[in-house]
Amino acid sequence: MNKFLVSLVMGLVLTSTAVQAQPLIDVVPRDLYSDQLRQNGNSITFCYNPDGMMAEFEQELAETISSVLLVEPVLVATPNGRMPTNPLDYRLPYLPDAIFILLAEDCDVMMGYVLSRSAPSWVLITRPYLSTGNLLISRNPDLKSIEDLPLDQRIGSRSLSVSDNRLQSFIAARPADKRWKRATLYHNERILEQLNSGEIGAAVIWEPALYFATDGDPAAAGYNILPLPFVDRRTDIGMATRSNNTYLNSILGEAIGELISDGTLDAMIQRYNLGPTSLPQ
Repeated sequence: MNKFLVSLVMGLVLTSTAVQAQPLIDVVPRDLYSDQLRQNGNSITFCYNPDGMMAEFEQELAETISSVLLVEPVLVATPNGRMPTNPLDYRLPYLPDAIFILLAEDCDVMMGYVLSRSAPSWVLITRPYLSTGNLLISRNPDLKSIEDLPLDQRIGSRSLSVSDNRLQSFIAARPADKRWKRATLYHNERILEQLNSGEIGAAVIWEPALYFATDGDPAAAGYNILPLPFVDRRTDIGMATRSNNTYLNSILGEAIGELISDGTLDAMIQRYNLGPTSLPQ
C-alpha cells in the first residue's frame, strides 16, 4: 500500500465530520446535488446498517481497511428508513434513491453493497470482500441427497430470490409424480423456524445465515448439509462509492486484496460466524 499513501493524503475524497446520518428523504431531485466531492482531512466515512447481521463484522472491516490505508475511520450507523432489515439477510434496507442521498450527504462508503449488473450508473462497487452461496439443509440426519426427501415434505426457500427461482426450475423439470411442493418464506429466520418445527423437510438457505444462526457450527446445531441439486449463484458483497470517486474505490479494492492475501479477512469471516470460508475468488 505504500506506493499510494502519499497520494492518498492529497487526493482522498471524504465526507463531512458528522457521525450521525440524517433521516432519509423520500424524494430528492438528483439535479440538486453537484458532482463536487467532499474533503475531510485524512479520514474515510463508512456507512453501515446497524440492524444487519453483519454490522459488527463491517465495523471491524472498515477499521481494518483504514489501518491498512493509514487513515482515520468514521463509522456512521445509518437509519433503517422505511424498509425493515430482514433477519439473517444481506440486503440493504434502502431504496436506490436513499443510497444516493446517503452517499451524497453522509458517506464516502456504503458497506454491504451487492455486486450486480443492474447497479445504478452513479454507484461504483469495489472488489468483493465476501463471496457467498446457498446451502440445501435438513434436520434429518439420514438424508444423503434431495432424492431421499419424501415427496410429501415441502422444501423451503426465500421468496423473490435467485435460489428460489432455480429451485422452482429444478422441481418443475422433474416428472409430475416426482415433485415436491415449495414453501416460499419471507426471510431466512423463518426458514429455520419452519425447518425446526417440521413444517418443511428441507430448505435452501444463504450460507452465512445458517452459520451465523448456529454460531459457526451447523452440524452441532443438528443441521444436515446436502448437495445442492442445481447450479448455485454466488452473492458477492463489496463497498459502494459514488461513481466519480474512482480513486477512493480503487484504494479500497487494493486494501481488500491485501486483507485477502494475508489471511486477515478469512479469519474475520470465521470469527464472526459468516461461514467456513467465504472469500472472493
